Amino acid sequence: ADYPCGKLARQSLVRLIAGRPVSCSGWQRDRYGRLLGDCRAGDTDLNPAQVRAGWAVAFGDFETEEAVARAAKVGIWAGAFEEPRDWRDSHHDAPVERKHGTLASLSDALREFFRFW
Repeated sequence: ADYPCGKLARQSLVRLIAGRPVSCSGWQRDRYGRLLGDCRAGDTDLNPAQVRAGWAVAFGDFETEEAVARAAKVGIWAGAFEEPRDWRDSHHDAPVERKHGTLASLSDALREFFRFW
């Protein structure tokens, strides 16, 4: 059955933030121009927390947190779903996105460095 996973992910994030101020720091852009960064609400690192809660997919980082969520069958892992990059791969009008590994991170960092140089 379909369910509003985006809405549920947002609700999870609101609970993690718990009314605290959020601070984010971006450090580079990926090959698609998206700013990569870390976000915190107090002592809570929101990036791995959202993956651990089962409402975000690990993408080059946080594989351990994703494995915990998968094993516990929480969030999106409670049922079946199509991973975002797989959905984009199946829709030819969307850019193909490969897993963001160490080599890609290095490439992105160099691209960002030379963009500002």
